[in-house]
Amino acid sequence: MSEWLKIAEPSTVAEARRRARRHASAAGLGSIATEHVAIVATEIAQNILRHGGGGRMLTCITGAAGHVRLHVIGIDDGPGIEKLGRMMKDGVSTRDSAGTGLGAIARLSDRFDIMTSRGKGTAIMSEFVPKTAAMSDLCDEAGMRTPFPGERECGDQIAMKQAGSISIYMLCDGLGHGAKAAIAADTARRVFLDTPGEDPAALLAAMGRGLVGTRGAVAAIVTLNRAQGTLYYAGIGNISTMIVQGGAIKRLPVRDGLLGGRAASPHTEQCAMAADATVLMHSDGVSTLRGLERRGPLFYRSAPIIAATLLDENTRGRDDASIIAARMTPARVGE
Repeated sequence: MSEWLKIAEPSTVAEARRRARRHASAAGLGSIATEHVAIVATEIAQNILRHGGGGRMLTCITGAAGHVRLHVIGIDDGPGIEKLGRMMKDGVSTRDSAGTGLGAIARLSDRFDIMTSRGKGTAIMSEFVPKTAAMSDLCDEAGMRTPFPGERECGDQIAMKQAGSISIYMLCDGLGHGAKAAIAADTARRVFLDTPGEDPAALLAAMGRGLVGTRGAVAAIVTLNRAQGTLYYAGIGNISTMIVQGGAIKRLPVRDGLLGGRAASPHTEQCAMAADATVLMHSDGVSTLRGLERRGPLFYRSAPIIAATLLDENTRGRDDASIIAARMTPARVGE
C-alpha cells in the first residue's frame, strides 16, 4: 500500500526520499540500487517543485512473486516540457539548476518513462528491478492502491501470479474500509495466491469459501495469455474491468454478489486481445473512467504511467482506491 505524497515545498523532498528507501528495502533491492532509488526520488521531487510548481509522488511495489519491481512516479500540473529530447541531456535546464535531473533519472532506472504535454503537466516513471527478477520475463503491468484518507490500513488488495506467458491479476475490495475491510481483502489475497490453477471463476469460488466469517469482499480476476492473445475474466460485485484496444473501450459486465456471503456465480467472459490492448481494473474508490477512447497518447505509455495517471485523476477520496493496468506488449518507453 502507498499514499500519494504532496510535493509542495522543499521539506517534502526529504520525505519522498525516505519513502523511496523504505520501499526499495521492502522490494529486496540491494544497497547500491537503494541509493539509486533515493537519488531518483530526490530528482523527481525537485523537478516537480522547480518545473511543475508542485505535484504528487507515489512509490509502490508491484508484480508476481519472482517478478517484483519498484515504481517511483511523479506527476505535476505544470506547463509541460516543450523540448523533451533536449531536456534529457545533462547540463541542460530551463531553471537555475544543474540540469542533470531527467538524464540522471533515466540512467539510474532499469526502465524510465515520461509523458508530457504542453499546458497539461508531466508524469515521470522510474522502475527498479531486484537482481532476482529477469528483465526479459517482466510484463508491462502495474498495480497501485491507496487507503481511505486518514486510515492506516487499506481495504483494497491487489495480487498477481505469472507462469510463462500467462499472467493472472486479482483486484478485490473488502466491504467498507478500515481494519476489518483490510482483514477481508488480505484473506482474499492469501487464498488467491495459495490456490493453484488459471480459471478465474474457480479462483473466485475458493476466495469466497475463504472469506466466510469475514466482512466479505467483491473481486475480479483476469487471466491474460499474451502468447495466445486471449483474456479470461470473472467478476462478482462492483470491480470495474475494461479492455482498451484500437481506440475502443470494452467494459466487462459484473454480477451482483459478495464473496464470503451467499454463494453466487460470477459473470465470466473470454475475449480476444490485440497486440495494442491494455487491461484496466479498478475498485469503486476510483470514479467511473470515461472518455478513455479520447486518451490515445496515454495508452502509448507504460502501464505504471497509465495506472498512476488514472488513479491521480479519478480517486474519489471517499474510500480505498486501487487500480491495475496491464499491457499486452510493452510500451516503447521514453519516446
